[in-house]
Amino acid sequence: MAAVSGDLDPSCAICGAPPFPECPHEGERLEMALDQAQARWTSMQEIRDWVLNHARNQVIATFHQLRQLRYQAHVAYLQTLPYITLYYRYNGQPPIQPAQLHLLHSQIQQANAIFKQGVDEDWRRSCLRYPDVLDHYFNLVGFALPDERVSAVSNPVFGASAKERPRVKAKKESVDAGSTKEHKKKERRRSRGRTPPPPQAPMPGAFR
Repeated sequence: MAAVSGDLDPSCAICGAPPFPECPHEGERLEMALDQAQARWTSMQEIRDWVLNHARNQVIATFHQLRQLRYQAHVAYLQTLPYITLYYRYNGQPPIQPAQLHLLHSQIQQANAIFKQGVDEDWRRSCLRYPDVLDHYFNLVGFALPDERVSAVSNPVFGASAKERPRVKAKKESVDAGSTKEHKKKERRRSRGRTPPPPQAPMPGAFR
């Protein structure tokens, strides 16, 4: 009977397929489990909410400043129109010639249209700043990865931390250099599966 190696690779944990050639099931399930764990991690949602709220408030505050400046310019222009004082005093029906009143109405309507176009452009430009503003607030969030010596999960079988086992393997490999290639192959198999990208905050809609 042929000897069995202690480094025997297990079959796929999902479908039971042989370890080689590799099937994608374990990697797919790992990605799914990571997404689910991330969804359960409330700190991620707290970070997203904090960044989104601050970015939204920043963009809206900037827009309000731009709109106020544009409104001041709009009012200043209206003050230069002939008979505008009479127009306001008589609630839009000043005692002037019909032709003059018609011209004044046209000038006011044109100024209002230009003001509305400017406000829309200010809002559009403010919203286009969201990517930069979101990056700014995400960069303000501080985080620290735990020490590798204390971050391991307890081993349910041996009652030791899972971090202890790789250290034993590393010591064994220093003695038996011939097993390095097989060890790396196994590690690649166990760690296969792409790490999903970080979630992207959706672009907010029009906040008015």
